[in-house]
Amino acid sequence: MAMTMEDAQVQRKTRINGQRTRRRLLASAVSLWSQRGLLGVTVSAVAEHAGTTRRTVYHHFPTQEMLLEETERFVVTELAALAGGDTSYLSQPYGLVAGLAADNPDLIRSVLLGMLREDPRENAMFKNGVRYWSEVAAGGGLRDGIPPEHAAAVTLAMWLAATLVVSTGATEKERRAAARSFAASFEALLTHGILTSPPQGNS
Repeated sequence: MAMTMEDAQVQRKTRINGQRTRRRLLASAVSLWSQRGLLGVTVSAVAEHAGTTRRTVYHHFPTQEMLLEETERFVVTELAALAGGDTSYLSQPYGLVAGLAADNPDLIRSVLLGMLREDPRENAMFKNGVRYWSEVAAGGGLRDGIPPEHAAAVTLAMWLAATLVVSTGATEKERRAAARSFAASFEALLTHGILTSPPQGNS
């Protein structure tokens, strides 16, 4: 029996909903990784965080190992999206990098080293950042005199700062606390700046 147009539309809607659910589950997994560490990414925890059932999680990720593997791949995609200003799937975008650095500093270091090795004009994260800050500037949201390239570079440099800050914690609890504190400082820095007055000696 030939498929009708209505059948095709239903299938397409089902496929799109499935893709959205999968992305939402992975976003929950990344948030849990940032908040609790990779050991906190379990099927039960992801289901609870995403507001769904374990059965739904298992439908998209048949095993715990597959869930972790897909989460590790997805986090790189999310970091690139974050650099480009897309935080729609992130509950705490400013704390994501700091939280990941607390649990897996090598991940953030590898991303940073990759950017240093490549021509920044060819690096997806830097290009995403420049595009995002260009749009912010066009909307009047970036201070006059600050090129989008500089804003993108400073934002990405904060990833290194996050890694440095959380590394000062002697225990996992201290590193998590440092990550939360840094996230608040990062947001304040982006929105309000860091100085109350120019440094002495500067006009």
